[in-house]
Amino acid sequence: MLVFAVAAFFLVSVGVYTLNFVLLQNVERDAKSINEGGKLRGYSQQLAKAVLTLSHESAAGEPVQTSQAQISEAYQAFDLALARVQTFAAASQDGPALELADKLDRQWQPLRDAAITLLISATPQRAEIDAAVTLSNTRNVRLLQLADDLTYEQERLAGDRARSMRVLQSGAIAVALLMFVFIVVHVARRLSQSDREAEQARRETTDILRTVREGLFLIDRNGTIGTQRSEHLARVFPHPLAPGDNFLVTLASLVTPDTLDSARQYLGLLLNERVKPALLADLNPLQRVQLAQPDGSRPKYLSFGFQPVRGGAATGITGMLVAVADVSQEVRLERELADAEERARSEVALLLDVLDKDPADVRRFLDDARAKLDGLNAALRDVAPEARAYLTTVTKVCREVHSIKGEAAALAIGAVAAQAHRFEDELGALRQRRTLTGDDLIPVATGIGRMLQELAKIDAVISRLAAFAQPAADAGPRGSETPRGEDGVLQSMQRIQRLALAVAADLDKKLRVETSLPHFGAIPEPVHRLLREGLPQLVRNAVVHGIEAAAERRRAGKHEEGRLRIELTRSADGGIELTVADDGRGIDVHALRRRLTEDGQRAAEQVAAMSDRDVIATLFEPGVSTAAAVSEHAGRGMGLDVVGALARETGARLKLVSTPRAYTRFTLLWSPA
Repeated sequence: MLVFAVAAFFLVSVGVYTLNFVLLQNVERDAKSINEGGKLRGYSQQLAKAVLTLSHESAAGEPVQTSQAQISEAYQAFDLALARVQTFAAASQDGPALELADKLDRQWQPLRDAAITLLISATPQRAEIDAAVTLSNTRNVRLLQLADDLTYEQERLAGDRARSMRVLQSGAIAVALLMFVFIVVHVARRLSQSDREAEQARRETTDILRTVREGLFLIDRNGTIGTQRSEHLARVFPHPLAPGDNFLVTLASLVTPDTLDSARQYLGLLLNERVKPALLADLNPLQRVQLAQPDGSRPKYLSFGFQPVRGGAATGITGMLVAVADVSQEVRLERELADAEERARSEVALLLDVLDKDPADVRRFLDDARAKLDGLNAALRDVAPEARAYLTTVTKVCREVHSIKGEAAALAIGAVAAQAHRFEDELGALRQRRTLTGDDLIPVATGIGRMLQELAKIDAVISRLAAFAQPAADAGPRGSETPRGEDGVLQSMQRIQRLALAVAADLDKKLRVETSLPHFGAIPEPVHRLLREGLPQLVRNAVVHGIEAAAERRRAGKHEEGRLRIELTRSADGGIELTVADDGRGIDVHALRRRLTEDGQRAAEQVAAMSDRDVIATLFEPGVSTAAAVSEHAGRGMGLDVVGALARETGARLKLVSTPRAYTRFTLLWSPA
């Protein structure tokens, strides 16, 4: 309706303007016609006067050229004015005006002819002059009357047109005014309606932004934050988001640089018109991000969702709607559920690990491990308050935990081995610091407590199984140190063999394990201890560092299956010898020298001055390892340290022989009792 009203107003305005233009042209023509009619009266009198003057000058014998010029000028001007009056009358299509113009022409023609006769000769005849004077006297009055009538008629026509124009203008103005009022009223009503709708939309938007349980806000293509946001945003986002701030700049203080860079690239992809947002949903680096909490409070997790905002086909994507939700509780619940599932799996795995073990072996492992851990707790209580003593104590803890880890791995008690491995990660970080304080020993005591808890779980399982089993014969009091015989050695070797094959499988290596066990009588407890605690370290060391991968062995001209041989023999004088040999890559002294320097174990000058024997001897020091990275099986630099300590404690002599790219052999010798 408004469009039609505006169009009608435009058409009326154009029509009125056109009509005014036409009427004004008619008024202009009428004005000229009236003017020309007035001129006719003047030219008629001028002609009559000039003819009379010519008559007097001719009677007096005076020159008549001036009078003839005046007559010529007067009749030509009358002719021109009459022609214009006739043209105007014809254009006006007014009957009376046309009739008066015709009468003027008929009255004028005789007088015009007489005037021309007076101009033919330089000295007109008296009779011609008298005839012209008589005709001028008789015709001039009629010409004046007709000119007056014509002027009156033209003035009447002009007045009628002026009145018509005023009426039309008044009507057009009235119509235009009505249309204008209609447009104003209609626009006012539409504006009022739009205001009501806008107010309603504003209230609804405010209600939505106040009620929605997500933090919502807008950013433009440059990342500038808009003015509209949900009230929940202030409760979700840790920092105030002021309009005009840059979203990525604000985010930089909350996430890691890598996450921020990924978020910047992700937003750039979303702003690309040719990329569908649905295809990028899984790439969102802020889908669940942990925020930095400088005050040490509980970690907070936010989930950011991004939806492109399109302004239209011409403008394309103008910005992004950002939805922020606090998913901290969800993450915590998921982690608690995952921890519960992991505990359940761990307990089931623990039960399965224990079921196929000799309870006496497991009991002995538990007793030994608890004794070591209790000793470590005592060492922590009695440590001297100085940095060197702290580092020595941490190194001792590393050695004992590594020993427990090796024995647990040999017994295939994965829960204890995994707990020990995690504890080694914490201890490794402490050992790298070199300068420690008393507070640094707090996590060490906590780690020992976790190890004891893991052992307590196994003890509980063993106790329950023992209650159900009701063994017919008691294996002896708990913690007995009775020497073990050939059956015990055989079981130890079988466990070691399984450990070696498991480590090789983890490292994708092919391995054949050979054992040589002569008939033994009773095995002294020191030897048995080294078999339990030290042999797993030697076997793991041989598989990880000695045996090459199948492809490397083929290139070296070796059989792709590595060979590990374990021998336990008794000499004629009653001594015992344990040998662990592999046909692997041997010890590369030059590579070990570089490693000592790169790891900061020794200064370059000190390493250069050391003999090859001294360099190889460093392998039995804590923290020295040739592994490229720390793994479950190697990289701590504690395995041979454990073996060396056990050799000293059990009274064994330790020999190491190695040829690069050929073999390595460890030998432990116990003199006869």
